[in-house]
Amino acid sequence: MALDPRAVQTAVIISIFAGLGSLFVALRLWTRFVIIRAPGYEDYVLISSWLCAFMTVVTIGLEVHYGLGNHAADLSTYQNEMLSLNIYISISTYCASIGLTKLAILMQYQRVFPTRTFQIWNFAFIAIIVGYTIATVVACVFVCWPVQKFWKPQLEGHCINTFASWFSNAVLNIVTDLVIIALPMPVIRSLKLAKKQKWLLMGVFAFGAVVCIISIVRLHSLITVTHSSDPSFDNAPVATFSIVEINVALICASLPTLRPLLAQWIPSLNSSSLRDTHPSSSGLNNSSHRKRSSVMPSIVGGYGMPLGSLSARNRGVERLDGESFVGDDDKIRVVTRVDVSISAQRQDSCAKDGRESSTESLFRNSKLVV
Repeated sequence: MALDPRAVQTAVIISIFAGLGSLFVALRLWTRFVIIRAPGYEDYVLISSWLCAFMTVVTIGLEVHYGLGNHAADLSTYQNEMLSLNIYISISTYCASIGLTKLAILMQYQRVFPTRTFQIWNFAFIAIIVGYTIATVVACVFVCWPVQKFWKPQLEGHCINTFASWFSNAVLNIVTDLVIIALPMPVIRSLKLAKKQKWLLMGVFAFGAVVCIISIVRLHSLITVTHSSDPSFDNAPVATFSIVEINVALICASLPTLRPLLAQWIPSLNSSSLRDTHPSSSGLNNSSHRKRSSVMPSIVGGYGMPLGSLSARNRGVERLDGESFVGDDDKIRVVTRVDVSISAQRQDSCAKDGRESSTESLFRNSKLVV
């Protein structure tokens, strides 16, 4: 059977957005697991969300195969049943993916924003999202009893009011999206960052507003299909917007973690640029480092010895204010160890910066600015 133009349009759009969502998730995982080597629990939650999104794409692809976008009267009984079965599965995986993505974002908030008040509010909202996601998935699974009645309406049983269930779920989706966008804004606004960096951060977190817009457009299509007498034809826009929504949500969840990856091509995104933009702070640190590197402290009488004066030929025969120490290798070795210890400490600090999440290091470093 030839595909309806609606079905072709749905297939093309879901393929594009599924590819984009998968790409950004892959870039996030590469950044977290390979570049900074600091994966968090939220990364595993996002992987679960991506798997649910992938299942949603597969089931909607099967819907297209069984006649999505065509009129129900033109389909066989078997096609209508299989189409309804895949719609049933896709609704559950869609709700699971949306909920898990929100949970991953909030878990990242919990680690990035350390203020006590924010932690309390964020933890409370995590509990709400967990409960809300479980409730919506259970409601989707048991929308009919027996569950087979959803795709075999001739069976005896009953179904809940799908319009009320799906409409309330869509509205709650929009509300929770708005809360997730607004939650970090007061914290970001209070950070001691350059205005450009502050607006960039706010823009990254506010990108979730695109998901809200998609949810509102999807809501209109959802109202249409719940009152439709030809669901196989009218469900095509809902299926399309569902895939767009869950994959844009995955992109929004991945964007804040990609700074270490982008910094490889855009050095100004490196966390050290925070210090460079504030000479009063960075200059003090740099001059202190230069002083420690150029003068080696002496363990005798508080003298300072230039490192350049040490050589392999006369080691242990250095003159400090007219005195000479012959064979004092132990004293020089101790001093050398002090210098190495200072360098190692700085290297460990740099390594820690590299292993941390990009957003975490940015927020931590912002506190250095006074």
